[in-house]
Amino acid sequence: MRILHVLAQRPGRTGSGVFLQQLFKAGVEKKHQQAILAGVPVSEQKEDMTGFELNNFYPVLFETKELPFPVVGMSDVMPYKSTKYSDLNEQMFKLYEKEFKKVITQAVEEFKPDVVICNHIWLLSTFIKDLYPNLKVLTLCHGTDLRQLERAHQFVPLLKNKIPKCDYLFALNSAQAEEIKKLYNLPDSKVITSGSGYNPEMFFPIKREKNEKIQIVYVGKICNAKGVPHLIKAMENVKKYENIELNLIGNGTSKESNEIIKSIVTSKANIRYLGLVPQNELESILRYSDILVLPSFFEGLPLVVIEALASGAKVICTDLPGLDAFLGNELKELGAIRYVKMPRLKDIDKPFEEDIKSFEDELSEKIDELSSEILTNKKYNIQRVTELLKDKTWVGLFNRLEKLF
Repeated sequence: MRILHVLAQRPGRTGSGVFLQQLFKAGVEKKHQQAILAGVPVSEQKEDMTGFELNNFYPVLFETKELPFPVVGMSDVMPYKSTKYSDLNEQMFKLYEKEFKKVITQAVEEFKPDVVICNHIWLLSTFIKDLYPNLKVLTLCHGTDLRQLERAHQFVPLLKNKIPKCDYLFALNSAQAEEIKKLYNLPDSKVITSGSGYNPEMFFPIKREKNEKIQIVYVGKICNAKGVPHLIKAMENVKKYENIELNLIGNGTSKESNEIIKSIVTSKANIRYLGLVPQNELESILRYSDILVLPSFFEGLPLVVIEALASGAKVICTDLPGLDAFLGNELKELGAIRYVKMPRLKDIDKPFEEDIKSFEDELSEKIDELSSEILTNKKYNIQRVTELLKDKTWVGLFNRLEKLF
């Protein structure tokens, strides 16, 4: 098969970019012919395309005369300079649509794909269907696309009209699938719960010596919506914080990101900010970490949770919709993952002030609980955890998509 992978933003700096690259690699293993179309700054056209040889890359170039603004991001806080969809006026959108349609036409006419795998249920998939209504388009939801419906109101009528023309829409979990069907008035047969994936050659447990201090890691954007300020506060309230070290991995370019990073300096807890780290370094950090904490208020299906579990770390995570159902009860019974109750939210991802203290207290309690287990060498069946994750690899996900090619 000839597969065109498309993404409207940079392909190597976010979770959706990881999706694209890992599905591309799975396609390579299965001997498919593939190409990628993505939005990139004119100054960094190939910067994100690492780890494999790519001959068929079709970039949509931003910060040019034709598109004189930064790449538009699916989140309002991106880990690089970006434009918000909610800030696109009519003139900006016309330029955006024109450039994407120009490159889509070039890619389809030159590469001649049999199927398109489109990341995000958003504008890009509608552009493809406008130009090539008979070309099969499989569209992957990443969660941020659903959130943007509430932020970029100007695109809702267009999306409601055109998204149903896509051939299949894939949800990360069952709760998300129900939301997609309701939003776009789609039949059950058109919306499929595909889940997520991880690479077992990159994320796996090792035998290692006990850490001098319990190693806790957070991986993601440094922003309020990911709950990072509350994690910092919770770390200050754990009983034996002097025996624990928290490593924050990720970045952000907004004022709030800078304020969070500055707050680490004055925190009494042991916190290190590592910024963005290379993929091979992240793999090593997860293998040597004891606990991953993800206090996020909004996610589709967080890849890093699966990667951390596969690497031998235990996980503390907000009870994100659909995550428990995807991972299953046995991982909870084994003590591999602990959930923290999500606070009530306003404006999609902002907790009510009166709920913050109980949320931070529960985070502290869960960190104390897991830390005590680690300090007392409580038995942990990592082999069984690895067995339970076998069907959640990228190849497994690719196989589920491939059935519809």
